[in-house]
Formats: sequence, structure tokens, C-alpha cells
Amino acid sequence: MRNGLKKDAAEILKSAIEAVEPSVAVKRALARDKNTLQVGNRSYDLDEFRNIYVVAFGKASVPMSKALEEILHDLPLKGMAITKYGLGSKLEQIEVYEAAHPVPDENSLKAGQMVKEILFQAGKEDLVFFLISGGGSSLFALPRKDVSFKEFVKLHEALLSSGATIKEINTVRKHLSVVKGGGLARMVFPAQSISLVLSDVVGDTLDIVASGPTVPDSSTFEDFYDIVERYQITLLPSISRLLEDGLNGLVEETLKTGDPVFDLCYSKLIGTNCIALDAAEKKASQMGYNTLLLSSYITGESKEIAKVFSALAKNELLHGRPMSRPACILAGGEATVTIRNGGKGGRCQEMALSFAIETEGLEDMLFLAAGTDGIDGPTDAAGAFADGSSVEKAAMQGMDARKMLNSHDSYPFFDDIGDLHKIGQTGTNVMDIYILLVK
Repeated sequence: MRNGLKKDAAEILKSAIEAVEPSVAVKRALARDKNTLQVGNRSYDLDEFRNIYVVAFGKASVPMSKALEEILHDLPLKGMAITKYGLGSKLEQIEVYEAAHPVPDENSLKAGQMVKEILFQAGKEDLVFFLISGGGSSLFALPRKDVSFKEFVKLHEALLSSGATIKEINTVRKHLSVVKGGGLARMVFPAQSISLVLSDVVGDTLDIVASGPTVPDSSTFEDFYDIVERYQITLLPSISRLLEDGLNGLVEETLKTGDPVFDLCYSKLIGTNCIALDAAEKKASQMGYNTLLLSSYITGESKEIAKVFSALAKNELLHGRPMSRPACILAGGEATVTIRNGGKGGRCQEMALSFAIETEGLEDMLFLAAGTDGIDGPTDAAGAFADGSSVEKAAMQGMDARKMLNSHDSYPFFDDIGDLHKIGQTGTNVMDIYILLVK
């Protein structure tokens, strides 16, 4: 039965990921009739524009750009697609550039400078497409004047290991950068722009995805200060001076609602975790499971979220609630891991390990936590499968599950028992999917 549940969970996840495949999402969002382009409630006469520029950034930037090239196949396009190392491939007209994720590197800085140069060419007779997906916050970076790039990188590293939420991390990022927090909207003005957004954040808030480069930002330097205080992050000199100047009104805030640059910017959400979950639920139902979709808003510490899923598994096994078996309980979101020791793993693998500990000895159920991008943390796995036999199987190989959870060593735990789920980089990213099956 266990292998059957693993196969079912993998198929359900596959359906979820296929539903948010970037090229499909772009083609779903754009309707072209000759030289009229319909995007949501906006209509654009392509004959009116002198030049069409494309700036794509994020893990899905290449397939999104490819889809746009196919839709506008007969028109000249200029621009670049910035993606994570290993995800690049050749496009017809758009240059592809690779950089680092989740911590920016020198290529991220070069990409930011190149984006700036492209946008400064755009004028009021031009149209700019921004193709935005998860990972964009680190893949192109352009710190504010006088901020050391080395210190900029160090702060990213500290934030990512602090346990801060993606909203909190991106609030800080927006105030460090001239391209985030509406910065690209300022750069592209007075050209018109269309932003197509594949969301990788809980709630699909546009000003959080890739740190909101083309939309108004509601956060402030005071929020920046509160976040670094909350997580006790020590700021290095150039960033400390920036924050102090920001708090004293000596540095310009991020762009806010009402700024005239946004009159020429149109943004449309084209792919979400909820769309992926709907497809997963449909697939599970076709496979004969009674389904329950809990939420696409799951956040918090991975190991604590796992306890909720373990409680649901126990309730199903003992009482047949909240629905009759066979049951498939689905949820999505993005958990966090507060790293206090070393170790190798990711938020999904840590959740699966915690689930395994909480359900030790139970039968007829299985849990899969996986990232839709195919990458969980700095590993080559999307996530991991866990059930009531995981802890015992690991113990037979000399591993202590609880010690490995405390040291955040979920990757070697599941690697040694053969329960990592490796699907390769998918080219999309709409956060994580959690699948609990109970037969």
C-alpha cells in the first residue's frame, strides 16, 4: 500500500504543477486579435508602440518569455530574462541571463544594472512587459546608493536564516533597493507597462511577489526597523546608516499609492497556489479520493505545521473525520525554518520529518510536502514523503529522527531511506503543496 500511496501523491502533485506551468499561464492571460492585445480589462493597440521591451525575472522567467515571444512572434522584441542558475535556455529574441537564488551574487548585481539600462531607453511611445515570478527578489539586485553590496548580501543571508516570513524579508529588501518597492515603475516612466505575475507568496499580494517592483508599496522604514529588531539582526555599517537616514526622512521612501507613475502600469496575477491546489483536488477526486482543500494560506514553522497534519491523519484513522476514507487532504502555502544549528534540508523536508516523528507506528497513510519549483531549500529535492514507518526505517540505519530534526538534517534522513521526492527544477513557482493521503 505504501508504494501505491507514494505514486498517488506524486501524481496529484504533478497535476498541481502542470496547472501553473508558466507558458500556459501567460497564454491564458493574453488574447491577441491581429494587432489588438487584450490583457484582463485592458486593451492595447500594438501599432501605437515604437518599441516593445521585455524584462523578465524569477524562476519562471524563461518559459514566460518564450510564451510571449510566441504570442508576439511577428514583432521585434528587446530585453532580457533573468533566471536561476541551471534554468536558462536560448530564446529567439530575448537575452537570457542567470544569477543566484535565494541570496544575490555579483551576477544579480550585473543583472540589475542591465535592467536599469534597458528601462532608461524606454520612452512614452514604448511598451514594456514585466514578466514576474518567484525568486525575482534575489535574481536581480541594485542596492541604494552608498549601500555596500557585500553587506547587502550578508543581510539577505541573515534574514533567510532568521525565521522571518517572506513578507518581512521582502519589506526589508524593498527598502534596500532602487528596483524593488515600485522602483521599476519609476524607471520605466513615461512608457506604458504590463506586469504579468506568477505569485509565490501567501495571499498573492502583488507588492510582495519579487518585492513588488512595479506596484505601490505600503511598507515603511519603520517596518524595516521593526523587523530587524524582532529577529535581532545586527546591521552592518552602510545598511545601518541607510535605515537611520530613512527613519529620519533623509532617504526617499518606496513608492506609494497615488504616485502618477502607476497610472501607466497595469499588473495582472496569472498563476497562484490556489490554482495549483484546485488542479490537485480535481486529480485526487478522479483517483477516487474524498477530498478536502484546507487553505492556500499556510504559514509558520515547518515542524509545527506538521503537527496539524499528523493530527488530521490520526483523526482520519481513528474516526473517519473530517471525511470518509480514502481521504486526500490538501493545503498550500510557505512555511519557514528557524535555523539554530547547521544541517542540510528545506522547509518541506523538515515538515515531512516532523510529521514522521508525530505519526510513528501508524499505518495506511502518507504525507508529501513539496515545493512547486522542484527545489526545497538549497537541495536537489522538491520535498519528501513521510509516514508511520519512516522513523523505524531510519533507526535501522543508525539515524535518530529527533536529533536530525533538531539539527535540521532532513535531507540526509530522507535520502538514506529513499523518500526524497526529486522531480527536477520545474520552471514554475507558486509556493508549496501539502498532500495527506489516508486509505
